[in-house]
Amino acid sequence: MSFTNFQKYIEDYFPGKPISVSNDIIPSIKNMIKKSLFSVKRKLNPDNRKYCFEIFGYDFIIDADFNVWLIEINTNPCLELSSQLLKQLIPRMVDDAFKLTLDIIFPPIPQYYNIPRKTYPVDNYDIKENLWFL
Repeated sequence: MSFTNFQKYIEDYFPGKPISVSNDIIPSIKNMIKKSLFSVKRKLNPDNRKYCFEIFGYDFIIDADFNVWLIEINTNPCLELSSQLLKQLIPRMVDDAFKLTLDIIFPPIPQYYNIPRKTYPVDNYDIKENLWFL
């Protein structure tokens, strides 16, 4: 379920709850991610190698009171395109990861190859917006 669809679900089934996915839930998720990364920052890239990156998979659950709970963090997240939403998000996530890492070292030169760069649109997000910055 996308954040947009989740917001609609909250509004439809919990009309008395003033819960905003973008103002309440997402900031809580981002805060937990920041805290978890900060807690292991000395273990991430201990040899201080340049030009490396890792993709983590975070699993959260939201309880009946709309509290966000971190369930687990995966160092080898599944990248299976098992739903329509994941078919949008995963290719975009991988492309954005490469834009943040490999493209900085080896900038793409599409005009050299005369091939337009493929884009990976995600509903309700600008194609130029990087979805993964905290």
